Amino acid sequence: MASESSPVTAFILLISAFVIYFLPTFIAARRGHPNGTSIFLLDLFLGWTGIGWLAALIWSASAIRAIDTTGPELHGKGDAYAKLERLASLKDKGHITPEEYEREKAKLLKN
Repeated sequence: MASESSPVTAFILLISAFVIYFLPTFIAARRGHPNGTSIFLLDLFLGWTGIGWLAALIWSASAIRAIDTTGPELHGKGDAYAKLERLASLKDKGHITPEEYEREKAKLLKN
C-alpha cells in the first residue's frame, strides 16, 4: 500500500482543522461571551497567523464580568431583613401608615 489518502481521511482532516481553527469561537459561543462576534472576526481574519488564534483563544476563555443592574438592596435574605427594619422605622416615625407597612412587609416576605 502506497501513501494514498482516501477521501474519507481527507474529509476527517478537513473537519478536524476547521474545529481546531474555530475553537476560540466555539468556546466564546458556548460561554455566552459578550464579545463573541469580535472573537469570531479575530479568529477568522488573523487566526492563520497563530498569534491571532492564540489571542482569540485567550480572549474567549477570559472571565466574563456580569454587570449588576439590580442594585445592592435586592440581594439575599439579609437585605430583606434590613428592608423590614427600614419599613418599621418609617412606620414608627409616621412616614408610612400601618396598612402600607403591612402591605410592603407581605411583599418582602413573599419573595
